[in-house]
Amino acid sequence: MSNLNSKITGLRDSVVAILGLTQVTPPMTPTSGKPTPAKYNVSWGSGFCVVDNKYIVTANHVLLENNKARNPKTKFYAFIVPKNGNAAFYYPIKAFTLERKDIDMAILELDTCSDPKQNLPASPITFSTPADGSKVITVGFPSPEVHAISADKHGNYKGGNFLLKSYANEGIVAAQYDLGKLPAIEFNVAWNNGESGGPIATQDDESAIFSLMQHYRNVQTPHGIQPGPRRGLSLSLLKSDLKSIGATIV
Repeated sequence: MSNLNSKITGLRDSVVAILGLTQVTPPMTPTSGKPTPAKYNVSWGSGFCVVDNKYIVTANHVLLENNKARNPKTKFYAFIVPKNGNAAFYYPIKAFTLERKDIDMAILELDTCSDPKQNLPASPITFSTPADGSKVITVGFPSPEVHAISADKHGNYKGGNFLLKSYANEGIVAAQYDLGKLPAIEFNVAWNNGESGGPIATQDDESAIFSLMQHYRNVQTPHGIQPGPRRGLSLSLLKSDLKSIGATIV
């Protein structure tokens, strides 16, 4: 196995897909005629584990409805797909430990996995930003096409039919600068819808996550405003919070 392969494999083990499930209309059972099933809205994002089986970090906008506020009725789940195999397992989100819309970061606490035998290991993180030109790795879950989804009468997830696979990519740190008071980092790596919140890690011998996939910078073109360079912020903005929950810091 090449050095890059091993780094991707190690990082992939700690990455999750985040499902947001909102019951729009409840199931209806009329006195006569055919029952009407409940209707749901679904949303997807990605995240990464920072404390084994307990805490994950993601982009805060993954939790928001229409990028405004988190709907208290939405149920969130962190999915793992070990080795991108055929089986998927999920951890219900137990608590929203930290929600920072101003820096688009959040820390979520996990409940028990749907299969208690599964393990979600943490990846090490760093508060240092590598120099421009440094090689990086990203891993996230592109949003799947949902063919079916089921939930109980309370809107809790019970099963579904969708192709959920993580996706790795590599690139470099392309630029870094202060965005107001925020340490912004740009990359020549593009990411797909659903990968927001996934990790951006160094390719050093001791690989570590230093940022996450968040937004892109708009650029002016002859055809109007278009999505430009992808951008993330340094995890140093969560330094005290990540230390307080026991994240592995290198």
